[in-house]
Amino acid sequence: MPFTCSDIIKIIFAIILPPLGVFLERGCSSSFFLNIILTILGYIPGIIHAFPIIHSDDDLYPIPNLPYDKLTSVDKILYKLNEVTINKDGKYWLGHTELTDYEIEINVSEFLQENWVGQNLLFYDPRFTLSIYLSEIKNQYQQGNKEVVLPFSWSDWVDLTKLNEELAKPESQRKGCAYLKQTHHIPTKIKNYCIDNNQITDSDLKEMKLPNTNYVPGFAIRQSPTNKASNEVRMLEGKSHLLTYAKNPYSIIWLNKNGGTYEVKIDEKQKIVDSEMFNNYLKNNKIKPNQEKIVLNPVKEFRELLSAIKPKVSESDEFGMIEKLKSPNPTESRELFIPESAFNYQQDKIDSQIKEYDIRMAKLKDLTTNELNFDLSTIEQLKFTRNEKLYYESLKYANRFPLKKEQTYFRMARLNFGNEENDHDAGWHYEWRFFNGALRYLKTGWSNDELLIREKVLLDRILRNWFRFANEKGIISWIAHGPLLSWYWDGLLFPFDEDIDIQMPIEQLINFSKNYNQTLVIEDITEGFGKYFIECSTFIHHRGKSYKENHIDARFIDIDTGSYIDITGIGLSNEEAPERYNELIIQNESESKLPQVYNCRYPHFYSYEEIIPLRFTMMGGVPLYVPNQIETILKQEYVKGLTSYDYEGFYFIDKLNLWIHYSKIEFLFKKEDYLIDNNVNVEKFTSLVQNITNDDIVRILENDEDILLEYYLTKQVTDLHKIELTHMFNLPNGKDSRICDIHGMKSQQDISSNIEYHKLTSQFNFQKPFRRSLFNYEMIDRPRHHKH
Repeated sequence: MPFTCSDIIKIIFAIILPPLGVFLERGCSSSFFLNIILTILGYIPGIIHAFPIIHSDDDLYPIPNLPYDKLTSVDKILYKLNEVTINKDGKYWLGHTELTDYEIEINVSEFLQENWVGQNLLFYDPRFTLSIYLSEIKNQYQQGNKEVVLPFSWSDWVDLTKLNEELAKPESQRKGCAYLKQTHHIPTKIKNYCIDNNQITDSDLKEMKLPNTNYVPGFAIRQSPTNKASNEVRMLEGKSHLLTYAKNPYSIIWLNKNGGTYEVKIDEKQKIVDSEMFNNYLKNNKIKPNQEKIVLNPVKEFRELLSAIKPKVSESDEFGMIEKLKSPNPTESRELFIPESAFNYQQDKIDSQIKEYDIRMAKLKDLTTNELNFDLSTIEQLKFTRNEKLYYESLKYANRFPLKKEQTYFRMARLNFGNEENDHDAGWHYEWRFFNGALRYLKTGWSNDELLIREKVLLDRILRNWFRFANEKGIISWIAHGPLLSWYWDGLLFPFDEDIDIQMPIEQLINFSKNYNQTLVIEDITEGFGKYFIECSTFIHHRGKSYKENHIDARFIDIDTGSYIDITGIGLSNEEAPERYNELIIQNESESKLPQVYNCRYPHFYSYEEIIPLRFTMMGGVPLYVPNQIETILKQEYVKGLTSYDYEGFYFIDKLNLWIHYSKIEFLFKKEDYLIDNNVNVEKFTSLVQNITNDDIVRILENDEDILLEYYLTKQVTDLHKIELTHMFNLPNGKDSRICDIHGMKSQQDISSNIEYHKLTSQFNFQKPFRRSLFNYEMIDRPRHHKH
């Protein structure tokens, strides 16, 4: 088998890296050593000269064999990037995002079912959970089960071990509801939202699926109290709810980066250690219960599942998105032309669905309560899945409420702020059940820089896994609001924005809810251990303005943190459209058409032409869609968004294609050039930033490892984004243009008829993750590399 370029590089490094210490001892600089490596590689054809659009981590940029101080500024920049490539395990470990440390060693006896009788403390490690579930799924498939059904407990999937501090105490000494309520900013209006252990009945325990009150931490949470509380109390409330009253998901979907999914149904509430799954694992792997220790490896289990059972490929592709994305033709457009009907979901469709479901339910009732009509084959045809039943109930329930009488559906982890513990985070960006601490709340043992890295990790991963799921299932969606504006600048998420907003046609939202509400989505195990819960509002059937904070129709929730993607449906409604659409509405009426102006429930308004065709692109190494008239949409929502180089102390640097905080770049300039009365003059500082040179970039990269790492991780995709912009917008100097020099967007016809544009977008696919997986970063990497 022929060696690849990366194979050859690894062989050469294995030969020439050991003498590094000798070179350094003899006074040779590390730059001299790096240049020797690059020179050797430069003589091997194709290794560093024939780059694809996105090259691998092992590729090195070609630079002359000169001492560092003799290099040009451009070559110095490439030299710094090569340093990160070579330095995988040293100070640049964050620049290498492959999954590591995915094995866990356990004592077998500690997880035997009989040894957990009476044990109320909680254990959590996703490597344990994923290994056991994947093994069980594989074996159920191999036994010929058409449908895999498994038990489930939130404590196996979410870290609830914070409750162990209370569970370890005698019940009489545990914190109770009074402890939680004392941090609430106002008394809750939710009666009995919290129940003390001594108030819990046998009926409550039956609902919780817990043997007795010793398994409850002192307080059982029925639902969100809806008021504000401290960071600690909000975590305790969410975790107690998951342990006690929270309902299970209906199903779990396992993503596979090479296509297809594995899907299982969830049945009863039961922890792994209380079920037969661990014993099954031992039996299927020929491990004796008296064996002392074993190593669990979820990556190995996932690969064995892939080898044994072919993943399920989606059969639904209503608008041909999956077919387009998989097309081998490089000149074929990946644009999506969705019909106007996809945005039309009104009361007549609600009424017809309710009528159809009512008839079906009545037939089922007659078939199962009248022995003369009993017929198994007809029952099989008419039966409801749990998702269908939930959808049917939401239809009928939502139909009872006018817009102004709706009940608020989603609840956030509202926090007390403006205090020493928390200066600004109001908790609006976290789902209350899965809240695991505010993103920028300084936790013991953490630095501010580490918190910012954690935030980037979870936002990048949640975006990645939403579009991995949506693209696999043929679910049409596109980025909106802040992420769309951020895409325009550099094809990345803003470093100062905690929101990710997704839109979809209302008909897609309805089908999405019908099929996937209450589903847990698992990241491809070879990339990380991310877990995401899909929750759809009962009131998705309403399209008018929300008066009860129901602006959001669905959420894709990271269950490790409570962070989420907001999903909103776009469709026709009776809301009055802004004046800018008057001419279009008059034209539609003259053609006897419905007005093709749509809105979300905020409401933001869009015309059909502003959205369609959807354009295929990439953001942060993730293939996704953006709407058609990007400039028009963004100018309506953000007056200065396309031109302002500053936001809350961050400045955009064209030569890096990154937003950088001014505190990290002010050293480049003389203070008298940007300070007025000892304050930063934004206009002057912006002018300096817009004229940064390559020499300045070298100084930045030499001065700040964090910026160097971010540039290393993002350079290829941001460079590619700039090339993409040349096909979509008017850039006077091509890909070397500054963002401030862009002169408007090209016409739809110009973009859609551009073969070179289609060739470019045909190469867009999922890149390696930009960040380490969240579990690895929080539990392994950060403690390992923490600077005391």
